[in-house]
Amino acid sequence: MRRGTVGDTRRPLARAAAMTRGAHEGVVMTADVPETSPGGSVRVVLVADPGLPSEIARALAPRLPDHLRRAVRARVGWQVVTMTAPLSGSEQADVSDIAEAVRNHLDGAEWDVAIFLTDLPRRARFYPISVEVDTALRAALISLPALGARRLRRRVRQAVVDVVRELVAHEETPRHPEVIGRPPRDPVPDTRPGPEQPRRYVVPGLRGHARLVAGMVYANRPWRLFGSLSRALAGVFATATVLFINSATWNLATALDAVQHAVITAVSAVALTLWIIVDHQLWERSTYLPARHHPLYPYNLVTLVTIALAVMVLATALFVALVAVSFLLLDASVLRKFIGRQVGVGDYLFLAWFITAIAMIGGAFGTSLEGDEKVSDAAYGRRQRERQRMLRQMSRPERGGRRGPDTTDG
Repeated sequence: MRRGTVGDTRRPLARAAAMTRGAHEGVVMTADVPETSPGGSVRVVLVADPGLPSEIARALAPRLPDHLRRAVRARVGWQVVTMTAPLSGSEQADVSDIAEAVRNHLDGAEWDVAIFLTDLPRRARFYPISVEVDTALRAALISLPALGARRLRRRVRQAVVDVVRELVAHEETPRHPEVIGRPPRDPVPDTRPGPEQPRRYVVPGLRGHARLVAGMVYANRPWRLFGSLSRALAGVFATATVLFINSATWNLATALDAVQHAVITAVSAVALTLWIIVDHQLWERSTYLPARHHPLYPYNLVTLVTIALAVMVLATALFVALVAVSFLLLDASVLRKFIGRQVGVGDYLFLAWFITAIAMIGGAFGTSLEGDEKVSDAAYGRRQRERQRMLRQMSRPERGGRRGPDTTDG
């Protein structure tokens, strides 16, 4: 099938029907895509996985034409369309596999340039793959985890612009090599023979692996985890309230030094982290992990870091709240009667610190009452298996017409 070029006559992009985008994405209503492209324009289609990739695509689309006019071609009209669909549940799927799947779900949809955004980590040998470009299909696959966590939206925009320059202007030297990396020095085995193998960019060395793990943790968004765990929060704050009004807690907290407080906090944080992982069965077994994966790296490592960061967020929020409450409600004269000496600012801080550490144990009991679905997103492998289930559902014929991705004209 011939792909259109600038100025060519292209077949219209088909109308996409509604689809179920996952447990936390909801049901998306039907949307229309313009059936014709203006003459001399380039249609860029951003197809993103549900979750963070979809959010980034929608935020990027409105201003992307201006960036493309400045970086690629100024006298061409750029039309950007965003779509949301589970792209793949397998690390081994390359850009051609994903392009074929998207075309099947869109009943022969056409594009000038297709950019697929996924939060699925991809690797070539030992190197994380950031970008995979197929010039024959005029399509590219961008793996967000390999771009890292720092200024991710800006990095995605730079990667998209570089990819479009390569596909439209045939410039193989990226403007932002620090973002998308470089082609691997050693040839990477590919299932497709001949010269039509996709061009891959990798982020080598320790920096690449650190960026991959950081990007996967960022995609998990650990700061949102405890926001949905109402029972865990109730257990933490209930325990903190009981401890706060107990005079024995005042004596013990002010008697300990900073090193002892730090040890108690570390032990309680580790205990809560491990409790959440074990109680909700978030640790991935090697039989469930993708092929050639070490049991710890990167899926279980990302789960461990995600839960640990979420626990740190909870502990920090609780500590700040307790410091404020202790200064407002606990009079120094009352506290002095129980500890038998003058009260300073450090006593209030140590009291809040001690209660925070002990209250984390109460949070462990609260997380046991939560449904597994609320913490399952912290397990990267479990989310990918859910994506595979969604893809299988999309591949089945549906009554009343085909189901396809959510489509928005940018």
